[in-house]
Amino acid sequence: MKRKSISYAKWGYVFLIPFFVVYIIFSLYPLFQTFYYSFTDYVKDQGSIGGGWTRQAVEVTPTFCGFENYSTIFTSGSDLLQSFWNTIIMWIVGFIPQIVISLILAVWFTDLRLKIKAQGFFKAVIYLPNVIMASAFAFLFYSLFSRGGAIYDLIKVPLLESVWGSRGVVGLINFILW
Repeated sequence: MKRKSISYAKWGYVFLIPFFVVYIIFSLYPLFQTFYYSFTDYVKDQGSIGGGWTRQAVEVTPTFCGFENYSTIFTSGSDLLQSFWNTIIMWIVGFIPQIVISLILAVWFTDLRLKIKAQGFFKAVIYLPNVIMASAFAFLFYSLFSRGGAIYDLIKVPLLESVWGSRGVVGLINFILW
């Protein structure tokens, strides 16, 4: 008598379903929606974009404008070049120190000759910023560096009012967070 074998191959596909559902909802759909709205003239909330919280929020129907949005971005009056340079500066300020420090810490914690005590604790503390929500982390740093915050009271220099001070604080946040 032949025994029937159980095939577990289908369970791999079943367990992949939640990933694809979440990916479609939170990544693929917003990507296509952004691409669609890039060809339209569409402002959902003029209250928060146009003049603070005083105006009434108005929803406008998207109207097709073709490549007009793209031509506006690449005109001479656009902030595209400045945004590009800000991105490069923030990458240098955030990424380079992050890689250097992370490589040093990785070598330090994996060196068997050092016999560091409480390695698990240090690894958990290093990973902790990934567990904390980015918005809570941003609120913490805003309360520390804004006027009346602990760091502002300590050094008496408004870091967030200068361009390089703001870049430095954002670079520090990215460095610590990631």
